[in-house]
Amino acid sequence: MRDTTCLERLSLALRTALACLIVSLTTLYGPKPLKNLATFPAFSYLTTILIWLSDAEPTYGEVLKCCVDVSYATLQTAAILLVSVLVVGPASLGISLVAPVAVAVASFIVAFPASTSLLTKRIAFGQIVLVYVTFVVFNGEVAHVFMLPVHVAASTALGAIASLLAVLLPFPRLAHSQMTKGCKLYAENALERLNVFVEVMMARDNTTAQVLITKAASLSAAARHTLKSIKIHHDRLAWERPDARFLRRKQKHQGEKLQATEFLMRGMEIALGSCNSFPLGMRRDELTHILEAPRAHIAREPAPTLKPEDKLTWCPEAGSLSTAALPVCFFKYCVELFRGDVLLVRQDSKDTHQEHEGLSTTKRVLNLLSVWMARERFVFAFKCSVSLGLAVLFGILYNKKNGYWSGLTVAISLVSGRQATLTVANSRLQGTAMGSVYGLLCCAVFQRLEEFRFLPLLPWIAATVFMRHSRVYGQPGGVTSAIAALLILGRRNYGAPTDFAITRIVEASIGLLCFVFGEILVTPARASSLARTELSHCLDALLDCVGSLVLCSEQKNMPPLSDLRSKQAKLNSHVGVLERLTSEALTEPKIPFLKPLNAVSYKKVLVSLSKISDLCLFVCDGLANVSGDQSTLEYPWENITQELKVFQEKLHSSVKCLDTKKTQARLQKELLKRKICHDVEAGTVSNDNHSKIELGPSQEDAERFSDAFVTLLNEATDKIKIEEVLKSETTLCLSSLGFCISRLMQETVCIMTEITHTT
Repeated sequence: MRDTTCLERLSLALRTALACLIVSLTTLYGPKPLKNLATFPAFSYLTTILIWLSDAEPTYGEVLKCCVDVSYATLQTAAILLVSVLVVGPASLGISLVAPVAVAVASFIVAFPASTSLLTKRIAFGQIVLVYVTFVVFNGEVAHVFMLPVHVAASTALGAIASLLAVLLPFPRLAHSQMTKGCKLYAENALERLNVFVEVMMARDNTTAQVLITKAASLSAAARHTLKSIKIHHDRLAWERPDARFLRRKQKHQGEKLQATEFLMRGMEIALGSCNSFPLGMRRDELTHILEAPRAHIAREPAPTLKPEDKLTWCPEAGSLSTAALPVCFFKYCVELFRGDVLLVRQDSKDTHQEHEGLSTTKRVLNLLSVWMARERFVFAFKCSVSLGLAVLFGILYNKKNGYWSGLTVAISLVSGRQATLTVANSRLQGTAMGSVYGLLCCAVFQRLEEFRFLPLLPWIAATVFMRHSRVYGQPGGVTSAIAALLILGRRNYGAPTDFAITRIVEASIGLLCFVFGEILVTPARASSLARTELSHCLDALLDCVGSLVLCSEQKNMPPLSDLRSKQAKLNSHVGVLERLTSEALTEPKIPFLKPLNAVSYKKVLVSLSKISDLCLFVCDGLANVSGDQSTLEYPWENITQELKVFQEKLHSSVKCLDTKKTQARLQKELLKRKICHDVEAGTVSNDNHSKIELGPSQEDAERFSDAFVTLLNEATDKIKIEEVLKSETTLCLSSLGFCISRLMQETVCIMTEITHTT
């Protein structure tokens, strides 16, 4: 898989270099009328780099969409320019203090609509800076005022057309073919994980098993990356095929199938990770026979069916279940989901009443959402307006002739959401310096061969594609390093290269300072602080999931699964936000008087929350399976509900105790008296008797639940007289449900322990 990724990046690097080569040859050696029309070659390069390096895996559909976005941005800029010229006049726009105000107003107008893409906004920002700074450079005495947007549009179109040609030559890079490759990679990854699962179950000791489980976890991370790439390419099919509606329906089914496969694979991984001792006492030929169904499912082949006598040996024996066998039962349950033999009862009408009840609140929710989105758009537009206006102002004050570069630096840096501001600014400045130094070195080497100075651009552009995927520089550093080299080696008649490079680095620094100021002005909170707040939201969502689980256990005949699924979706959403904020916080520079984020603790919490999110879905499926089979097995849910309520009360008190700052302060004071450190960011435990102090749920609660569940299940299965195969299948479903609930409780305890007793 790693070799395939390197080849894909090399292919993208060559196509990016080809696009830049087309722009370079056109602006340097193209027909004179074309060169007179595209008078801003620097913006042609910038458009090309934004199209190719802003996206990780551009395809024909994505580049075609980018060309449409670029056209829309050009129309926006032309309309704004014509209105400003008619209202203010070109002479007034040439004043150094009027142009920044015009840039700020125009940027606000471009940034406020939510329907336009980020690329459209960035291209429009760059064109606005280019147009209004040109008025300042010529003191408003532009020979043909209405030809200025034509020159800007032609330069932009050149970059877009070059990108489109690069994605088509020598053969088109289609999203459909990339999806096919991604599905093949995922199938290979899934089959390799199945082989690892076999080795785990055949491991002779716990150490060997843990090593193999770690290997499976790394393969699982690669699989998630592949699935994300498949989803991205699926969304681009509509721009490539005229029959996109039919293909979208077909490919959506395929994407959902892969997501379901990955869900079951994660369940098998959770099951093996929960086993306490190895080996598990299974033969290799038995395991190979067991995993025939997942292999056939992944290879898109018909799954082999089990005979009734085979099911008796495959499913757990009724009445003889133990808590140690629950993980193995859940593993077998996941395999049976691959096979499709598990009883699955669909109750489509059970949520009708709840849906009608929810219709009354839909309008209010939409109204609140629209107000919030309008506020977000205003904040983003205000940030863009302030950053670009200040950048153009200070850039013109420093050097009127080269005042473009401060504004253009900000134009390609702005995003609608949060980003690691200082890290992005640092990467962009380093990329600008590296690209400028490389350009100056090539100018010195090709001093007598000025006609061939563009040739060293090709390997550098290829290198920036790999730099774009690096952890050190990322997308910001890759984009700016490519642009910096292109502006020096890909143009002529701009003065001495050394003077231009120094001036541009200073202008870029001015722009980045204004960019940082604008980001801090509208989002002053650090990512680490937001991550701590989001962690409390995750705990509240987790508490809601446990509450819905208690409600489901109380209503055994018609469990409210929709409520549990909605709570799981809410938890999953908060986990995604927490993961993004945590990764951003880890890139923040360390400030002496501010407490950094505890990376190890937050990563452990994220892993546990992700498992809980998956386990909630398995609980929903398990309840759906057993809810329609209550006539054959009367399971005493009342006792289990009581255990869950006790667990819920302990979790509720613990979460609410950590929820407010005032309560946290009282808790901290109480713990300091007992010499215990409870904060997730703090140090070590200093009291040996801290385990005796119970601040929330404990592992004993989960173990007590497992013991009670297994005991009651064995008693219930002994009392009924039905067919042995059906009894074994029902026991498998119930034992898997018990494992999921028990494991959910254990992961919850791990989260609360990590927060309250970090060591």
